[in-house]
Amino acid sequence: MDKNQIPARLYEALQRSDCLVGTDTLEYYYQLYDPETGGFYYSISSRDAEEMTPFAEGTNFVLSALKDGGITPPDWYKEKVCAWIQPHQDPDDGYFYEDLWGKNTAGPRKDRDLSYSVGILRDYCGAEPLYALPQERIKNNPVSSAVPEYLHSKEKMIAYMDSLDWSTKSIWSTGQKLSTARSMISAAGLFEVVHDYIIARQNPETGLWGEGLGWMNTNGTMKVSGYFCEPSHPFPRMERMIDSVLAIYSGAVPPTSATWIWNPFVALNNALRSMEADREKMRGKLFARGADIVNCAIDNAMKLKRGDGGFASSINRATPTQQGYLFGYGLADESDMDGTVIAGQRLRAHMHTVFGVPCSHDYFAQYNEEFWERLRTKPPVQKCLPKPVRK
Repeated sequence: MDKNQIPARLYEALQRSDCLVGTDTLEYYYQLYDPETGGFYYSISSRDAEEMTPFAEGTNFVLSALKDGGITPPDWYKEKVCAWIQPHQDPDDGYFYEDLWGKNTAGPRKDRDLSYSVGILRDYCGAEPLYALPQERIKNNPVSSAVPEYLHSKEKMIAYMDSLDWSTKSIWSTGQKLSTARSMISAAGLFEVVHDYIIARQNPETGLWGEGLGWMNTNGTMKVSGYFCEPSHPFPRMERMIDSVLAIYSGAVPPTSATWIWNPFVALNNALRSMEADREKMRGKLFARGADIVNCAIDNAMKLKRGDGGFASSINRATPTQQGYLFGYGLADESDMDGTVIAGQRLRAHMHTVFGVPCSHDYFAQYNEEFWERLRTKPPVQKCLPKPVRK
């Protein structure tokens, strides 16, 4: 979009978002690097804890953020991280299992580990998994014991969705289950079934999901919006959704976590992508209040900034868990990988995309060679936090 078409206050607000991707964040990524595996830890306490290991999701997050800033991995790194990721795949079911939990994973956690592991191999290493993926296996044997039962038929898929909690308090979790399984759902030929079911669950008054009008509604909406991100599947009740997001962002309750700040922009971006003829009309609805919501997002994101260079997941502290699985200790003064990537690179990028304004993607480029040389020569991690006694 032409710069002259963007309201001046909005353009200035978007330019201000460069504060979210400073070089202190690059230093934070260095601090979380594990030279033995090529992976990245979740937080400083995760790096230092005897019981913690680096993990694929965090590594994928960092590589994505680095790429956005103009830093690309050299061959030696691709070989190292590929040699670490590939053996995590189980030949029997095609899933990837983290060293931290072994096979004690299920649902969204299992699907996320699969998605991010494959993403590292294909997007950053130019490599492939060693064995067939679950999505490939389901096409050959849709009722295999390795395939979740709810994917065996349309009736079982609907029964599974009926069993989920679609209320506001659980809408994020429900959306998470369906969004992380989307590739499996598509492989099973059930995408349209889920798509239509989700539409039927939308709140017609707000254009969001769940009862009421608050941040949790935008969280759930963000998760299900992946089923409406192309013109063949337009986002339903788009105008009401935009009005609701604007109302929530201008309300008396501030966003207190990185996801609350970021999720509305993801939902808006997916919805706009699904619009064809009306995209600019819908974007125009956002312009009048655009500067306000962008500045609000930046102000609240900066409240999550911590002295170690990253962002915490929530205003109170870093989170010790992700998807219910332990990643670190969530110390009061530390940040974490989730908060850092979401409140930094991802928030900046999504805000620009929502308003159709290009943003620079070379802000780290001048440090490319120096960064990788520091990682290549980084000494081994010294574990210094013993496993706590949990009651």
